[in-house]
Amino acid sequence: MFKKINLQFIISYFGLLPFLIILLDKFFFKFFDYNKVNNFSIFYSIIICVFIGAINWNLKRNISFSMVFIGFIPSFVSVFIIIIFLYSYEVVWYVVSLLIFQLIFDNFNYKEKNDRAIYYQLRVPLTLSIVFCLILIQL
Repeated sequence: MFKKINLQFIISYFGLLPFLIILLDKFFFKFFDYNKVNNFSIFYSIIICVFIGAINWNLKRNISFSMVFIGFIPSFVSVFIIIIFLYSYEVVWYVVSLLIFQLIFDNFNYKEKNDRAIYYQLRVPLTLSIVFCLILIQL
């Protein structure tokens, strides 16, 4: 039974836990300060974007320039989002856009059968869940 459980999938889905806690607090408990929760959700989402971009890098072999570029872009865009955020601009829609664009571009990158399964079982549900949570947090 345990051999069929993929620990990476479980850990990936546990990444949704902070968003779920924030949503529970927002709609039921109202324990946390809204500004802190909002800031946390934005920075946590940016960390996720950078992490997803880094997944495209395979350091064990030479990869194409396009894969390096695609892996680097989320980090590059995230720096600009952080700078904009620090100047007190609303950035949640930029983060949502970055996540959606990343999902669309990864759709073209995952071509092998095993990669496609991971894309549809992990990337799509998690990204859409994060986007949905970010939108709900903003309401």
